[in-house]
Amino acid sequence: MKKLLHFAFNSEVPDIGERYRKIASALIVLFILGYSIGFLQLIHLGAYLGPGLGDKVSFQPLLDSLSELHSQKPVFWYGLITLLSFTILFRLVAMLSGYFLFEREEGQPYPIKWIVVFFLTNLLSTLVIPILLFVLGGLFLLSGLNFDLGWHWIEHNVRLANQLVLDYVPTLVDAPAPLAVFIIAVISGFFHYWFHRLGHTQRFLWLLFHRPHHMTPALIQSTTMAVFTALPLFIFLILPYNLVFGACTKLFSSEPLYTEVIIYNCLILIPEIFGHQTALYRIASRSRLIRWMSFISGGGVYHYMHHSSEPEHCGRSGAVNLVNIGGGPLFIWDIIFGTYCPLSAKTPRAGLSGQPELHMNPLRLTLAGVAQLSDELLQNPSWREKWRILIGSSSYSPPVSTDFAVKTSASKYKQATPTATRYSYSFSAGTDAIANAGVTKPADLSQ
Repeated sequence: MKKLLHFAFNSEVPDIGERYRKIASALIVLFILGYSIGFLQLIHLGAYLGPGLGDKVSFQPLLDSLSELHSQKPVFWYGLITLLSFTILFRLVAMLSGYFLFEREEGQPYPIKWIVVFFLTNLLSTLVIPILLFVLGGLFLLSGLNFDLGWHWIEHNVRLANQLVLDYVPTLVDAPAPLAVFIIAVISGFFHYWFHRLGHTQRFLWLLFHRPHHMTPALIQSTTMAVFTALPLFIFLILPYNLVFGACTKLFSSEPLYTEVIIYNCLILIPEIFGHQTALYRIASRSRLIRWMSFISGGGVYHYMHHSSEPEHCGRSGAVNLVNIGGGPLFIWDIIFGTYCPLSAKTPRAGLSGQPELHMNPLRLTLAGVAQLSDELLQNPSWREKWRILIGSSSYSPPVSTDFAVKTSASKYKQATPTATRYSYSFSAGTDAIANAGVTKPADLSQ
């Protein structure tokens, strides 16, 4: 058993030859089709972080809104159906383009090994949620309590948060629906901004909550690591997360705003898809319409800058990435708190700061944060160091530390696409209005 565990944690997925490209492409297409439809289960949500934090994943709110519109306002029903259809189709085409245009834009096909490793890491991270809930239920059972209290921990906390909001949070201003949605997006965006920012600057949150999302060296939708697992942090975050964002809604609306939020999300999800597409950065950054839609929505192609591994975007902490953190429209909180960054003149390399070489092992990447913190707490005897390990900055490294995700602390730019064509642009006034583009020689990434 010990040898088996050692093999499972330390083996690496080897390079996978191009003869398997058709199989990999078929899997990517199937994922994109499923993701395009499956995302409709989330379109009624405001600040989405996922089922691990209690978000209701269901088609029912969308179906209820469509049914209500069809019976009361048929014209709006046709309008929403049209908008939904366009959003789904646009995102589907963009995701397919992000994969199939990767070779044209970056000089080589998207590595099949990355597809396998990060897809499996996403899968393992998702499977950890029910496993931890089962363990939690077992602990409650051993304590003389009901197993269901742990197994349904997420649902219990969501219900508690909703009840607390209903009982104790007043509606200060019952604003008209469109205005309420905008105000809620701005106010809740403040909390989303700081939760996200702390996920970068505090090492405990960085290692357990957010670092996996930034690991992928080049982005397509199917290899971008999910945020929602937060292993095992989600157990403690469900209640405050739902309490804060539920309160933000109740303050400005006495009733749920599912239909209005669905319309809002349909609009912002159009530019949003460019935030995790390396091969589409150049195209999106040259489009005035996409740039403006991205800026207004507070994401889109500007969010790709947030995944940059370039030193100028990683701040003093070295924890990718402290620009364009997002949270609300118009990058209002990034601008106020000094983290807004205009678009780069060339496609930034994505991934962790300096793009270090990763262990290509899905299980190891899934458990890397837990393993690192546990090992540091065991190996460093000083209680002062243990305290800093847990609450220190993400730039802090204790005397004895092992990064279980990264092979070496030295940057390994060879893991980036080595023959990528680089583009330079000149900028005019406005939201990074790009005037001209010229092709330069490929950068030497081997140094």
